[in-house]
Amino acid sequence: MTPRRRTASREVSAALLNAAGAVLDRDGTDGVTVRAVAHEAAVAPMSVYNRFDNKDGLLVALATRALEELAAAIDVPAQVEPLERFREACRNYRDFALQHPARYSLIFGAGSPLEDQASPVATTGRAVFDALTSLIEDMRTPTAQPSSAESAQIVWGAIHGAVTIEQVGIGQTPDSDTTFENLLTLLVGSLTNRSAAADPRRRA
Repeated sequence: MTPRRRTASREVSAALLNAAGAVLDRDGTDGVTVRAVAHEAAVAPMSVYNRFDNKDGLLVALATRALEELAAAIDVPAQVEPLERFREACRNYRDFALQHPARYSLIFGAGSPLEDQASPVATTGRAVFDALTSLIEDMRTPTAQPSSAESAQIVWGAIHGAVTIEQVGIGQTPDSDTTFENLLTLLVGSLTNRSAAADPRRRA
């Protein structure tokens, strides 16, 4: 008789985190409770407590994973020309926010685990910011001001504001795709100290 294979602890944790992600996507941050995740995963609530302690532990794990997904989205291959790499990374940032609104809200909305800058999730958040800073460093002139980090903060504020306006449906222009591309053109022109021509490549 073949002995039963015990499910590895990391596999159980991953399955529970997947269940928590499903609850988050369906019901938002407020819907993520130990009981809801246990029900989604078809396990006893104690299984969730054993691996994540409580709801806060679940949210930290979900926020960390969402930030890792965002980091992967803005990781455009280095062989792409720097200006286009920056544009593509910003487009991918927008796509992530629009396709995963609950995950985006979890990491950047009020009450985000990122508010605790001493937490492990904040370390992951800083890594995403550093990736944006590197994109800007590669495209700007060496003597340009402000610094790459300050420029990254400004860019982040601009694209976060743009996608938030789009998410809640309060934009005042008829074509959000075109508006976002025009925003990128303004940012590129500012970051490179040049009068940037409109990007000839438009999304279909």
